[in-house]
Amino acid sequence: MVQELRSVTAALTNVHLRRLLNSFLDDPSFMASFKRAPAAKTLHHNYIGGLLEHTWSVLRLIRLVAPLYRAIDLDLILAGGFLHDIGKVDELAYKRAFDYTDPGRLLGHIALTAEMIDKKIQGLPDFPESLAMLLKHLVLSHHGEYVFGSPKRPKTLEALLLHHLDDLDAKMNAFTSWIEKEKESPSRWTSYHKLFDRFILKPEEIERDENT
Repeated sequence: MVQELRSVTAALTNVHLRRLLNSFLDDPSFMASFKRAPAAKTLHHNYIGGLLEHTWSVLRLIRLVAPLYRAIDLDLILAGGFLHDIGKVDELAYKRAFDYTDPGRLLGHIALTAEMIDKKIQGLPDFPESLAMLLKHLVLSHHGEYVFGSPKRPKTLEALLLHHLDDLDAKMNAFTSWIEKEKESPSRWTSYHKLFDRFILKPEEIERDENT
C-alpha cells in the first residue's frame, strides 16, 4: 500500500503537490505512525494499519471515478485523498487500546491535519498560496456537513467528490466488518447496528465450480 502511495505521488504533474506529499512519505517518524494508526476508534478501519488501508482505498476510488469528470483537477484531489485523514496519527492512541489523545479530543483530526499540512508547506519554497487554500479546503470539508463535524461544506468539485468517496469507503468497510463479525450466525441478517440504525442483510454464499 505504501508503494502504491509512492507511485501515485510520483505520477503527479504538479511539482508543488508532489514535493508536499514526498515530504510526508520521506518523514520516517510520520510514516511509522501512519502505517500503524487505525482510521477510527470504532466505526471503520478500526484496526492497526486501518488508516493506511483507508487512504489507499480512497486513492484507488479517486483514480477510478475522477477521470469520469473532465473538470476535476486530478492532482489536487489525489493529494487531498492522501492527506485528508493524516491528523489521525495524533488524534488516536493505539499502543494498548484504541482511544482519543488529548489533542484528538480538544482539536480533532481535521484541525490537526490542517496544521500538519501548514508546517510542511512552510518548508517548501514558493508553494502557491491559492493551491494551499484549495488543498486545505479539501481537508476542512471532507466530512461534508456541519452536523458531521465538518468545519466547511464542499465548495469545489474536488471537495465534493472526495467527501463522497471518503464516506463510501468508510461505510463499505463498516458494513463489511459488521457482516464478517457475525458470519458464523445462521441468520441471514446481522444484529442491530446502533450507529447505522439498522440491521444488515448478509450476502449469499455463491458456490462456484472450481474451473470457473
